[in-house]
Amino acid sequence: MVYWLLKDRNHRIRKGDALIQRQVRESLTWRAVLIGLACATTECLLAPYNDYVIRNIFLAGGHFPVAPFFVLTIFVLGVNVLLKRFYPTSAFSAGELVTIWCIMLAPAGIPSSGMMRYALSPMVAYRYLATPENDWESLFHHYIPYWRVVQDHSAASSFFEGLFADEPVPWRAWMVPILTWSAYVLVVYFVMICLSVLLRKQWVEHERCAFPLVKLPAEMATQGSGSLGPLFKNSALWFGFAFPVFWHTMNGLHTFFPAAPHIPRDFWLDPHLVDRPWNALRPFQIVIFWSMVGFSYLLTLEVSFSIWFFFLFYKLQCLLGVMFGFQLTSGPGVQWTGKSFSAAQEAGACLTFVAIALWKSRHHIKNMLQFRPSDEALPHSVTIFGLIGGICVLVFFNHLMGMSLLFALGFVLFLLAMYIVLTWQVINGGIPFINPSFSPQSFFLTTLGTSKIHPSTLTSMMMHPVCLTLDLREFMMPNIMNGLKAADEVRIKRRQLLIAMAAAMVIGLAVSYYSAIKISYAHGAPYTGGSWFMRQLEGLLTSPKTSTNWTNTGFMVVGGTFTAFLIWMRQTFVWWPLHPLGYTMLSSWATFKLWFSIFLGWGLKFSIVKYGGLKAYRSARPVFLGLVIGEMTCAGLWAIIGMITGVSTGYRILPD
Repeated sequence: MVYWLLKDRNHRIRKGDALIQRQVRESLTWRAVLIGLACATTECLLAPYNDYVIRNIFLAGGHFPVAPFFVLTIFVLGVNVLLKRFYPTSAFSAGELVTIWCIMLAPAGIPSSGMMRYALSPMVAYRYLATPENDWESLFHHYIPYWRVVQDHSAASSFFEGLFADEPVPWRAWMVPILTWSAYVLVVYFVMICLSVLLRKQWVEHERCAFPLVKLPAEMATQGSGSLGPLFKNSALWFGFAFPVFWHTMNGLHTFFPAAPHIPRDFWLDPHLVDRPWNALRPFQIVIFWSMVGFSYLLTLEVSFSIWFFFLFYKLQCLLGVMFGFQLTSGPGVQWTGKSFSAAQEAGACLTFVAIALWKSRHHIKNMLQFRPSDEALPHSVTIFGLIGGICVLVFFNHLMGMSLLFALGFVLFLLAMYIVLTWQVINGGIPFINPSFSPQSFFLTTLGTSKIHPSTLTSMMMHPVCLTLDLREFMMPNIMNGLKAADEVRIKRRQLLIAMAAAMVIGLAVSYYSAIKISYAHGAPYTGGSWFMRQLEGLLTSPKTSTNWTNTGFMVVGGTFTAFLIWMRQTFVWWPLHPLGYTMLSSWATFKLWFSIFLGWGLKFSIVKYGGLKAYRSARPVFLGLVIGEMTCAGLWAIIGMITGVSTGYRILPD
């Protein structure tokens, strides 16, 4: 009798636990999914005209894009307030609001720098920019597969020059390259999804990465007893909100009415850095982004300190290099304010960090290989075999595009290593606008030189769109990882959310192609990014062959060794103040633009904690969240005004 009672009790306990597990995570609602997909589609339709025709505030522009956040703000402060007042049972839950934000987040960058800004031009520039003088046709045209580019010469010319009145868009000329390239891109996205699922447990549950970009949307979506959630009932938030609103209202009016006052927020130090050796510090800029000041408050002090400290450390390296007579150059594949020596350090840091990250995840990966049922966004079998199969497909695809098989394998693996470390920068450092100084192009040209790379491989590598290799400010993987974390914050089912985000990626890719190509033919190719790599390809093919650059290869070794040292020191000594994240961003475009804003956020948080303690830190937190909401709301409002008026003011608010 006792046995049966205990058995019945255990059965009821297991049943109750299962019920609790089912109640812990809510299913996605169809209205949230449909609204999210509709908003994402609209975003992809509008972005090409908004971003590159009238040069308005970017609707994407990073991993905390304006459009999804602005829509979330409208639903939280507008739609939901009205629903709670007149139809309380129809109000959106926190899970639904975050679902809409995540679905819009997934394809946000595709019509902009995440894909279309750079993917279209190489398909036609190879022919349009070819002249008898540069002799591109005999130099590298025969290395380009016919299905990779637009073959119609008139379609290529009208892409750059625009169409005549009533002339139709030559869609037929684009069908083959679009379909083949889309297949490649979708495989890249799938591999990113598998990597995100593979690393989620280590980064979320074991290392407890901060995910600053997710905290604010999750808190905004939290429901309260009244019309507004608890965050918006705090007067301190509205104090922080008012500051950037006043600032950007004045500056926005100035762009439309130049007589209105202007409050400067960016200062170039270059005019003061003219004489040698101080000119080695150029370019040097101080810019204040209030949203980044707010996000910096959510970071640990060691992370925020390390980001601005290592940027100044890079500038010190430049200064000392010139003082000792070194030539500071930027080779092919090195971008923005970085130099070859700093890009090499970042590349070495990237490889070391990824090796250590995978080593830390070895136990989790070993458990996944047992293929047990789990609550992950993908089954373990799909994650493991999907990742391996996806890598094989990418390697084979790059081989078909001209790379040797072994080089294609190294190229793909290095790309994935970049994606991992940059995703870690976003989720742990709250960096909404990342961009490394290094790239696969700079890495292989440094370590191998052109003498060891076949011209066909070199052509394929340099024609690979920089939206997947170099300009990664809007690439997909951080959005996926932030979406998985957001699902945990509001307790919705990860797998369902991932499926909805994947659907948004597919729809967003198709809509973005349509919108970007139509805008390009109507306005004469505002999408010309990526064409400069072909001029670099010309230089590499016509210049004398180069061998391994041992100096910069040595800097890679230095970067990798120093990163390992930083990780060891941080794990060994609690007092160690430097975080390796800052060093992995040594000379990146993000630190160039954001270092001073991060410095302000760090300084304010340090002072508040030191002199006010934990209570003061918690009291001030809504003020800094208000800075983010205020600046992003202004960005959304001015974007709408710009689209309505069609006036190209160039007032971006956020980095380009």
